[in-house]
Amino acid sequence: MSHHASGPDFGFPHVDARLDITDLYVSAKPGDPRKSIIIFNVHMSMAVNPVGPTTREPFAPGALYEIKVDTDGDAIADLCYSVEFAASKGGTQTATVRRTQGPRAVGPCDDGEVIVEQAPVSAGRKA
Repeated sequence: MSHHASGPDFGFPHVDARLDITDLYVSAKPGDPRKSIIIFNVHMSMAVNPVGPTTREPFAPGALYEIKVDTDGDAIADLCYSVEFAASKGGTQTATVRRTQGPRAVGPCDDGEVIVEQAPVSAGRKA
């Protein structure tokens, strides 16, 4: 999936480029096909227009980034992974990842099972 319609002549969600999920990559985990790897990018409008970073924080604090998965082909989410980022402290952010399953995955998924808590976030080339 790729969404690059936002830009100088288009609007970002809530006028915040950090809320625009631009790419989504999903693949089986090497060596364990029962697990998946999910990666998403957000458009931070860096070094394009205007030249240089537009925000100090790469992810919007308090925003809920959700990846919803339909596991049975009925076009209704059965699983939701949500990521919430904390405000920057000393130039770094942390993230909490939750997993919500079943009927609750259809709505906002801000109260699912915590699977990663306050993990340091990398906005650079190293994870």
